[in-house]
Amino acid sequence: MLANVLGELNKLNKTFQEENVDITTIGLALEVTISTLSRWFLRKETFAEGTTYLSKFLCDSQYGYIEIKDEGVLIDRHELQYISIPTMDIDYNDRKQTMKPHIEGTQETCQQLTEGYIESLIDSLNERFPDLHLFNAAKLFSPCYYPKERHSREKNSERWLSKLFQHLQHTISNDVRNVCLFDFKACKRELHPFVDSLNLACEGFSMKEAWKVFRNTKQWHTNYPHIMKLWQAVLTIPASTVDCERGFSKQNIIKDIRKSRLGLDTLDALMRISLNGPELSIVDWNAVYEIWRDTKSRRVLEL
Repeated sequence: MLANVLGELNKLNKTFQEENVDITTIGLALEVTISTLSRWFLRKETFAEGTTYLSKFLCDSQYGYIEIKDEGVLIDRHELQYISIPTMDIDYNDRKQTMKPHIEGTQETCQQLTEGYIESLIDSLNERFPDLHLFNAAKLFSPCYYPKERHSREKNSERWLSKLFQHLQHTISNDVRNVCLFDFKACKRELHPFVDSLNLACEGFSMKEAWKVFRNTKQWHTNYPHIMKLWQAVLTIPASTVDCERGFSKQNIIKDIRKSRLGLDTLDALMRISLNGPELSIVDWNAVYEIWRDTKSRRVLEL
């Protein structure tokens, strides 16, 4: 069971480890994970159906034993024993421990333990992402999530815009200077023509792919100034701390014990190049050398 569960959680983990994570993909990945776990373990009539490891184990052990075979030849047989696990209730005030009554060990008991574990896991995932509604509302700028039917598209875009402003109002409520940073009424006036234009020009694009197309298009900034400002703000919302962790890893690689006296400006430049720079294979090293040679008088050995 744990092999199946951890394998599914690892897929979610890999989503967060990608470079430049699009926040609109987080809600989808989380919903798929929760839906998969619920389908596998929280339906009693189809418990473990569709799992890779647990379903095979239950099939092989249905007669109370597991047979180990090699090329069809029986090597060993293991009889299964259902033994109850003793649990404790601990009162942390007086440090007294009281044993719960032992529950008879059965396959049904194991299934109940699994269901309880999965329910707790799903609750933890939901608590871990309190801003999930904000991530989903960012789909306003992702044409790949737009419904085909125009009425549904307009209805969804209005709902997404309202969710974004609810979050912004909650975030900036303590900073009076930023209360007027976004104009909800102006954004709402621009909403439908903006969504229609984005859908026609970038159908099937993700949020960041669409932004690459229109970030330097003056016409969009002129026609939809308030929506474009909101779009830029959404793009700055971090999806995870992976980029920060990747930055610290790069810093530790660049500034090792032999380069402990690197200045902050040099370290900053090297980290930016390492994180955001082009691939080494496409760098024109002759041009780099000429810039270095001509910046000041140097003693260069001509070959």
